[in-house]
Amino acid sequence: MTLSLRKISGNAISIFTSDAMNRATNFVLYALVARHLGAREFGQLSLALTLFYVFQVSAVAGVKMLITREVAKDRSQTGSYFVNACMGATFTSLCSFLALFGLVRWLHYESDTSRVILLLSAGLFPYAVSAVCEGIFQAWEQMRYIACVNLPVNAAKIGCAFLLLSRWNELIVVVLILFCSLIVIAGMEAWIVVRRFPWKASFQPGAALAIVRSASPFLGIEGIAAVIGSVNIVLLSKLANETQAGLFNATTQLMAPLLLVYQSFAMSIFPMMCRKAEPGLQSLKRISETAIELLLILALPAVAGLFFLGDWALSVLYKSPVFLQAFPALKVMTWTLLLRVFSCILGQALMASHREKINLRIVAVDTIVSVLVGWPLIRYFSLYGAAIAALLTSFVDFSQHYVAVSRLIPEIQVVRLVWKPFLAGACMAAYLARSSGRTNVLTGLSATFIYAVVLLAFAIWASGGLRKFKDKYLPVLSS
Repeated sequence: MTLSLRKISGNAISIFTSDAMNRATNFVLYALVARHLGAREFGQLSLALTLFYVFQVSAVAGVKMLITREVAKDRSQTGSYFVNACMGATFTSLCSFLALFGLVRWLHYESDTSRVILLLSAGLFPYAVSAVCEGIFQAWEQMRYIACVNLPVNAAKIGCAFLLLSRWNELIVVVLILFCSLIVIAGMEAWIVVRRFPWKASFQPGAALAIVRSASPFLGIEGIAAVIGSVNIVLLSKLANETQAGLFNATTQLMAPLLLVYQSFAMSIFPMMCRKAEPGLQSLKRISETAIELLLILALPAVAGLFFLGDWALSVLYKSPVFLQAFPALKVMTWTLLLRVFSCILGQALMASHREKINLRIVAVDTIVSVLVGWPLIRYFSLYGAAIAALLTSFVDFSQHYVAVSRLIPEIQVVRLVWKPFLAGACMAAYLARSSGRTNVLTGLSATFIYAVVLLAFAIWASGGLRKFKDKYLPVLSS
């Protein structure tokens, strides 16, 4: 683990930089829409992107994760997977577009909302091709190519949004920018794969079908997970209105940066997990425990900060006082950040050890819980009910992952991993509670400093003194 830390860090930073830029760009677009067009258009864009994220999963058909795992083991198969997966993506993305078109007609959205959703869904095919390319980049542990493509495209996306929205105050302009960016990213990434990686292969319908079939468990996992992430927004849009859906999305946008860290780190260690899962499970256990501990250290201050300073963050980012209505829901939603740490890493461990069918069962149960709990809560409590439903679903998801991995790796000890960041987080929360009424940037920085100092003190004490702490952690940092 120590010897590969530099590569893991580099790949994680590349993925994080790329995804962070994607999320930051979407956040800027959300902010522009909220400020220039209003809460309803914000809700329309939230709904369109949510449905796109759901159906992009079926367009990719799970092949990205399959490519990463299989090509990481045998890189000579790069060409075969690239050509045949792209051909398979042509068919699956067309099916996804038709399915989304049927859903929009069935839900009877207003004409302008339907137009926004369907125009964005035309980008499903280029997104699927891009996912295939990024699966190859990850398998080769060359994630820097993802960042090299996404950074300039997203910078151009922001520039175009500022210029065009200043002339035409229409939501359709934002959707056109998103659609064109998907085409450009897919073209650039495909060009890099052709030029930089060995890919001599020909299209074989049987091989393409075999790839799609082999990826079906990943499709099920990712598809159901996407449905879970969209249930609350879709239910809010129908049981309440688009404005409530937009407010719920505003809370998730505040949590998106930390969730992005989870995703980037998990993706960067997944190829290593796949290699270490074969000889035995002890290496997989060490990787999983280290990842959980590191992510918990990041999660605790974020949870405390959003719980006490979330209203200030909403007012600064969105300006409109309407978005302050989302603060009670945000205080509930922040606790999902802790549960997602375990689900994210333990889910990767299950897939690396070829137990993706367990993941499929887990997300299927999550979906049932999300619908059964979400429908009545959202119907009677609207936005606050959606937040409670999301928290309950996250707890069910965490419980299932932990039970499954405990049977696989019984030695994982949660208490040993969580006690230091939890105590440090409690000290930070106590400071923020006493500072209520003096909300500003300095308050947040001071609370973070207190958290870091307390955490460091506990880490030194748990290591048996400063000397042993240095002996334990300095070699890792120097690597």
